[in-house]
Formats: sequence, structure tokens, C-alpha cells
Amino acid sequence: MQANIRHQVSPYLVFFLIYNSQVGVGILSFQRTIAAKAGYDAWIGVLAAGCIVQVFIWVMYKLLGKANGDIIDVHTNIFGNVLGKFISFFIMIYYWLASVSVLIAFIEIIQVWMFPTMPSWILSTLILFSVYYCVSGGFRVIVGMSFLSFIFPQILIIVLFIFPLKIAHFSNLLPIMNHSFMDMADSIKSSIYSIAGTEALLMYYPFIRDPKASKKFAHLGVLFTTFLYTISTIVSFTFFSENQLKTTIWPELSLTKTVTLSFLERFEYLYISMYLIIICALIALFLWCSSRGLKKIFNRKQKYTLLLLCLLSVILCHFNGSFKDMLNKYIIQMNLWIFYCYIPILLLVLSFIKRGKQNDE
Repeated sequence: MQANIRHQVSPYLVFFLIYNSQVGVGILSFQRTIAAKAGYDAWIGVLAAGCIVQVFIWVMYKLLGKANGDIIDVHTNIFGNVLGKFISFFIMIYYWLASVSVLIAFIEIIQVWMFPTMPSWILSTLILFSVYYCVSGGFRVIVGMSFLSFIFPQILIIVLFIFPLKIAHFSNLLPIMNHSFMDMADSIKSSIYSIAGTEALLMYYPFIRDPKASKKFAHLGVLFTTFLYTISTIVSFTFFSENQLKTTIWPELSLTKTVTLSFLERFEYLYISMYLIIICALIALFLWCSSRGLKKIFNRKQKYTLLLLCLLSVILCHFNGSFKDMLNKYIIQMNLWIFYCYIPILLLVLSFIKRGKQNDE
């Protein structure tokens, strides 16, 4: 079921939603993870992961177009009202846990780089207060935040990529393709999670004014983010040696040390502060998906489910260390199995059901 036209957005804005959902804290640290899998051939894995996400976008549009609604409508069409909402509940939990994972990761960055003594509950409360205000304004406000998260930080990202290239060693990338297939597969798997987030489309699809016209903008969004991740990978690989990259937790943030401006001493402070726009927009999108879905499942007002999710998020942000690693591990597994395995199967099942109904008619 499509949303009211007053709450819908133009098709071209899907480009910014895709960018917002894919560019989070992952781009600040994924270079070290993928390099540990396939060395400096890992940039090829990033391109391959981008191609896989393009296929996933096509699958989602096919699935949602057949159901003419969101993922909850897909489940109720196939499994019925009770079982369909029960299955949808777990996907809503995934959206919420994904937002918590992003929040915990960004709080860690703030504590390490800017405010080491500030408690996690203060940072999480301040961020989630802004997110709650944003989500309460409705989906169109979230789209506006996604647009801002694209416009302003891009200037800083371009500056960040220019300075390291002055002393880059492109010979680091040679020889090409000197790793095994399994190493490349592990690199692709890690890259897929880093550029994940497009699955939010499963919830905001009914809020697109002309979904078919927005398909090309969704593919362009994935193409742009794949290009951005690839450039970030190549810049990091040509600047750091492999041994340096193994011990650098946030390679892209470490690149800010190369930026020297006469009027600015600590560029990383500006970079992290501006990056808060991206993080707030991303958390707002995931929390909107989760609270919107829980509203449809339990027939409760969205502001109550949103408030509950924010309070639980603040509590979970108290945990760190092993909890953060465990959460990331489960989020990665849920992302791969639910969206890249389950959703294509769901498309096949729905296609057979629709074909069977047409034959009966």
C-alpha cells in the first residue's frame, strides 16, 4: 500500500537516501578489515561488492513492485497476517540493532579523537535527542537530512583525498590479483557489509512518489557510493604500508593528519563534527524504518515505539568491548542471510504465487 501523497518524496531523492544509508562509520575503518583478507587487491573486492549490491537493488524493486508495498506487506501477502508480521518483527529488530551499532561505533570515535573523558550515555543521549526530533518530523524530514548529509561532508571528503595523494605510492597496488579466490571472497563479504544499508528501501518504498522512476536513481546512488568507497580504499592503500594498515584502526580518520591549512590546526575535529550530520541522518533512517515497522505490526503510535527504541539504544551504548564485537558479528550475519539470501528467495516465492493466481483467473 502506497503512503499518502503528502508524505511521499520525488524519485530523484532516492539517490540521497541510498547514499545516506550506505555511507556511515564503515567507510572510516573498512580499509583495514578488507586489507587483512586480500591485501592490496581488496579494492577489486569493493568493486565486486558494489556490483552485487546493484543486483540486490534490482531484486528489491522487483519484490516490492509485485507487492505494491513494503516488506511487511510482502510477508502478509505470502504468509498471512499473523505469521507475516511475526517474521517482519525480526527485520525491524535488525534495523534497530544496525542503528545501535552505528551509534556505538561513532561514540567510540568521539571518545578516542575528541572527548576521552565524556561518558557514553551523555553522547548517546545528545545524538538520539537530535535523531528523535528528526524522526518525529516525518519521513520528508529524514530525506532532507539525507540531502544535507550528502552536500556538506562531500567538500571535506574531497579535501581529505587530495592531500594524501601528494605523497602516495601507487606501486603499493602492484602486483594485481596475487591473492587466492577465497581471499577475494572474504574481502567481498567484508565490503558488502561496509556498503550495506540499501535494505532500508524495503521500508520506505511506499513513500516514493513514482517508484519505477526512482529505480535509476537508486542504481546511480549505489554507483556513486561504490566509487567513493573504491577511491577511499585506493587512497588509503597508496598512503599506508600493509604493516601500518594492520595497526591503524580508522585509516580515513588518520589521513586527516596530512591536511595542513594555515587557518586550521586540527582538521580532524572539523571532519568528525561534520560527520555527525551523516551519522544522525543514518541513525534516523534506520530508527524510522524500525519504528514504522513496529507501528504497523503492533498497531501502536510510532512516537511511542520510537521513544522506546531510543531509550533501549542509550542503555546498550553503556556496553562496549566484547559486546560491540558480538553485536557487529551478528549484524553482519543477519545482513548477509536475511537480505542477500532470504529476499531473493522471497521474490521467487511471491512470483510463483502471483503467477498461480493469474492462471486461476
